[in-house]
Amino acid sequence: MCNPTDRPIAPTSGEAANNMPKELDITELKVAILSGTGRMGVHLAAAWANAGIDVIMCSRDIDKARTITDELISGRGYSEGDIMVPRCDASKWRLRPGSLRGAIEADVIVLASPFHVMWRTLRRIYKKLMGKGKIFIDLTNPWQNTSDPHNPQPIPEGFGQSSVLFHKRLLDDPTASWAMAYRHVYWMLIQPTGPSRRSNGLGVEVIGEDRAVQVAKALIEAHGFRPVVREGGIEIAPMYELNFAGNRVFQSSKGWSYPPPGQDSDGLVSPLSAFSLISLDIVSEKVRRSLFQGYFCSGCRSNANQA
Repeated sequence: MCNPTDRPIAPTSGEAANNMPKELDITELKVAILSGTGRMGVHLAAAWANAGIDVIMCSRDIDKARTITDELISGRGYSEGDIMVPRCDASKWRLRPGSLRGAIEADVIVLASPFHVMWRTLRRIYKKLMGKGKIFIDLTNPWQNTSDPHNPQPIPEGFGQSSVLFHKRLLDDPTASWAMAYRHVYWMLIQPTGPSRRSNGLGVEVIGEDRAVQVAKALIEAHGFRPVVREGGIEIAPMYELNFAGNRVFQSSKGWSYPPPGQDSDGLVSPLSAFSLISLDIVSEKVRRSLFQGYFCSGCRSNANQA
């Protein structure tokens, strides 16, 4: 496997972290990523697989998932659209494609679809998940433009105004445990070789219930980032929701809000500070692909003419 980052991981603070066992072998758990062929899904799948975690890349299009996992396991990396996973020794990875039903066998289910379609996806299998003590890590962003840009109130009144509270209430399984994380982390910063050099911080915000927070912490640490657990449990989640500009959506009753990632004192990864540099990386990679494909196609035409 690729060498992970050697940057030190600072201890996590927070009430939830203090109440949990110190050790968790995340490699003993099976992790399913719903919408695993998306940008965040592919980057997390590669990072977690390189850390020795058993990962299922779940997709409605299992052939697409198989194409991606085959490329990653070959060690060639994967580059398509805005996804850029570098070459890496993947000979020991436990990574495989799966349909939506692949999540049924997992211990940990990562919700990586856009918010406005996530419940529709989860609803198709939720009866098979009930009573199984599943752990859910919610990555969805209700107020980001990747959700529904035409809906100013993505979560209906009467629900807790946070993705994790919304999905927890709809599933309504008392045996499940929920946390939200990664929502302020640009997918390109997550690599199997460790955090991208473009990353301006290593802190990843985690809010949720004890058992899920414990797992989220281990998943974050597995690829070289640092979990920052917020005290107060899952009920405080609305105060940490983010809008498209990277600012907090809600204020307290006294008119204040928590500092957004990049402006806080916890070293959180800022979703926007590295955007220009990462955009340059993406453009450079797309030019490289275009040149490579042009050369390859030119060679094909030359061989055909000789034939």
